[in-house]
Amino acid sequence: MSNYILGIMGGLRVGYQDSSAALLKDGELIAFVEEERLCRDKHSRSRLPESAINWILNENQLSIGDIDYVVSHGKSWSSDFRILLSEFFQSRFGGRPKNIELFNHHDAHCASAYYASGFEKSLILSYDLSGDGISTQLAIGENGRIKTIKKFERPKSLGLFYALITEYCGFIKDNDEFKLMGLAAYGDGNKHDFNWLLECNNGNYDLNQKYLKTYEKGQPGPHKQIPIYNDNFLDKMKEAPRNPNGRVTQYYIDIAASAQQHFENVLVDIVTNFYNEYKINKICLAGGCALNVVANKRIMELDFIDDLFIQPAANDSGISLGLAYLMAFELGNKIEPLNNVYYGPKYNNDYIKKTLKRNQISYMNIDDPSYEAARLVSRGEIIGWFQGRMEFGPRALGNRSILANPTISTMKDIVNSRIKFREPFRPFCPSVKEEDKKLFFKGKLDVAPYMAIAYDVKSNFVDRIPSVTHVDNTARIQTVNQKQNPLFYNYLENLNQLIGFGITLNTSFNVKGQAIVNTPENAIETFYGSGLDSLIVGDYLINKNQ
Repeated sequence: MSNYILGIMGGLRVGYQDSSAALLKDGELIAFVEEERLCRDKHSRSRLPESAINWILNENQLSIGDIDYVVSHGKSWSSDFRILLSEFFQSRFGGRPKNIELFNHHDAHCASAYYASGFEKSLILSYDLSGDGISTQLAIGENGRIKTIKKFERPKSLGLFYALITEYCGFIKDNDEFKLMGLAAYGDGNKHDFNWLLECNNGNYDLNQKYLKTYEKGQPGPHKQIPIYNDNFLDKMKEAPRNPNGRVTQYYIDIAASAQQHFENVLVDIVTNFYNEYKINKICLAGGCALNVVANKRIMELDFIDDLFIQPAANDSGISLGLAYLMAFELGNKIEPLNNVYYGPKYNNDYIKKTLKRNQISYMNIDDPSYEAARLVSRGEIIGWFQGRMEFGPRALGNRSILANPTISTMKDIVNSRIKFREPFRPFCPSVKEEDKKLFFKGKLDVAPYMAIAYDVKSNFVDRIPSVTHVDNTARIQTVNQKQNPLFYNYLENLNQLIGFGITLNTSFNVKGQAIVNTPENAIETFYGSGLDSLIVGDYLINKNQ
């Protein structure tokens, strides 16, 4: 008889976010969705993944009584949490789970990366702001077993360092770190020395608590509107914290660049010392800090690294997957490597058509969505693209995407200002046919399916694909093959015929501050609430010029 394992990430305390749920059947992933996509509250803070669980059960025609194990983080918490979960399921799903198991936060992060990678033996690094009191964990995966090697307790946290600088530069900590990373490319990384704040030596690091606000041990840090740093920190800085609505001056740009460079240097020191001790040439990364694609590039380029896997939902939403993997391993299930990220809701053409008619929206039937999308993009339109099962993780990977022509030099500015309503320094990513990756980009790994690593753009293409080339001549790429996503691959193939390159600008189908769209209704709302030219949803085309 099959066994079902439901991994859930979430919590009711301030500081917990990115709740999600993942379902394994006999060790095979069959469903995975973030709560924010369903409840429409970005990051779904301080909540259990009720909507995600409900969708998973309904999609697979299961009740909570059919689930053999519900697995959550929070092993280090009060035993009351297990009781709370049992009451939650009784109240919301009509029954108590047969079994509730708890694991630690970073154990789940490590598992989410190692088991998904398919590597037999690898180094594992999990690092974020903190979880269950731990901020960084080093482990080794070998023959399906994970052995923890070393842990760093909060406030010794690389994520806390990066969040502090993010906040000082006028962004929201534990939310806008990707903005700091994008901004850093415009600055001088040697302008400011941060060794006084974050020290590192021989694989060990320490975040100087003299410059941090104190908090009660075991409790979440300050609210997002309250700074992490104290007056001692401000005394070390040349200027006051940037007003979030103020101009981004060169000073703050150089602060971002210097912090990014220091963060990378500390990370390289940790990884290098880890390798020197164990001589393992593959590494898996997870935790929110593993979404720093520029730092991931530095790791990929280390001469002793032969292969690198970054879990595509490396942030806390990936915890639910890791929890389910941990339970599956304990039960002796065979765990299959991750081959794609399309495990969320899907909507058939009948549902889409009824939605369009109900909202009195004019549409056209199209025989080949991939060709029609390529035709529109080739002539300069910016389109919403809604197909198949929703991807998981923070990157749009070809099923809930906004697509545009990467060869148009003004396209980056147009999409930022007219579509996404976001800062002008923010870059966009290219999706490229897997076999064409070497034509455009330089990087050790030939396959990069999850937009998790920055690659150098080859010099002869910097000016030919300007809208997906960042100011430092890098790009966070997604390679696409036909098996992984046939329809999106065919779109790239058609685009190749029309503009000469099988490459597209691909960004998440949302606007600033909103979760990526899930339903056709979400797609239609975002389409009419932004400057998108056309929307292809299933086999239907909506155009504002009709």
